[in-house]
Amino acid sequence: MLHDWFEKVHALAPVLHRRRFMHRLRAGEANTDRTFCALVVTVCAATAATLRRADYGHVTVEWCLDFIEGHHLLEHGIRKPSYSLDWCIAMYNIGTSASSMNEEGLGDMGSFHGMSEAGAGVRYLVYYRMADLDMSEQQLLKRLFWLIFAAYCSADIFGKLSVSLVSHQENRAQLRPLPLTDSQLDTGPQLSAADLPPWHGDTTSYVPGLNHLSDLFLTWYEAQTAPISLYGGQEEALEHFLSRVQAIIDSFPPELRWRGGLSRQPHVTEGHDTQIANLLITSLNIRSNLLQKFGSPVKTCALEHQRIVDDLLEILYHVPQHVLEQNGNSLIPKLRDCGAAYMEQMNMGGEGSPQRLVSESASAKLEKLLRKLDDIDCWPGLPVGETSQSSRP
Repeated sequence: MLHDWFEKVHALAPVLHRRRFMHRLRAGEANTDRTFCALVVTVCAATAATLRRADYGHVTVEWCLDFIEGHHLLEHGIRKPSYSLDWCIAMYNIGTSASSMNEEGLGDMGSFHGMSEAGAGVRYLVYYRMADLDMSEQQLLKRLFWLIFAAYCSADIFGKLSVSLVSHQENRAQLRPLPLTDSQLDTGPQLSAADLPPWHGDTTSYVPGLNHLSDLFLTWYEAQTAPISLYGGQEEALEHFLSRVQAIIDSFPPELRWRGGLSRQPHVTEGHDTQIANLLITSLNIRSNLLQKFGSPVKTCALEHQRIVDDLLEILYHVPQHVLEQNGNSLIPKLRDCGAAYMEQMNMGGEGSPQRLVSESASAKLEKLLRKLDDIDCWPGLPVGETSQSSRP
């Protein structure tokens, strides 16, 4: 399971240094450090939650969370809480894992609790303990900060309760992690190449993808908080934020740019492909949400939603199925949200109205989107081919 985490999931959540993590595990630290033991178990939980078609026997998300709770691995005193990077990553993993256990997603109580605790711990460490951490720990903490911010924004977009992480007090530029590979992070004792074979993360950084994801969510976040009067009106505000989203996409490095059906260049990994799917689908979901927030002339709005669905279908039918599934359940609500907005536009206006989008072409696009949702919306415990009925937007 740990191998699968680093091979297939790490690119989306690069908060562990593989050689250092495996050194600690082989040295028996999980037998003496409750928090590190919990971290290892939550990585297994997050792997099972993300790779939902994989068979890990009895090691399910529920089993992992029961193990942690049964052995009191993450409990700390009320008067003397002990925040650490390990503890925060473990709580973040619990937040993401618990969101996969039912249809509540990020609205699940366990998910909300885990993500809230992780956010509180990370903010405390960022504000009061950053100087006590070594360089590699600081970089991993910064990565975790923005992953939690992305989860906060996602929950908010879908109308779920969330705890804000970013405020006017943050120096966002200082919190931006550097695009370092594992080989560039000096983490102290770690396994050598002789003890642990090389892997793509040794020489490839997935932080640029995380930073671009943060930029996309920051654009959405500012659209919720900035006064519309700053831009001259709703249409001008919409144009401003849509332009910013497009500018972020245009600034992607070559390894994160959309290739359609073209093969990868030698320096591009499957981890980059997983990031590309996540970045592009997130950007389309944000575009759709901005259109809903600010509104625009009905015909213009309808055409924009149609372009969004066209782009979604281009991505979904070119990206390999297993790459989509390596994003776990994070893509499902985004696809549903875009599909629901498109369906709303299809049904807008009366019969014969020029604004009405209902047509064979529009219905066919929606059906293709629903088919792909059925393909990737796999629930743990269901045989391949069965999916949740909630995949309809």
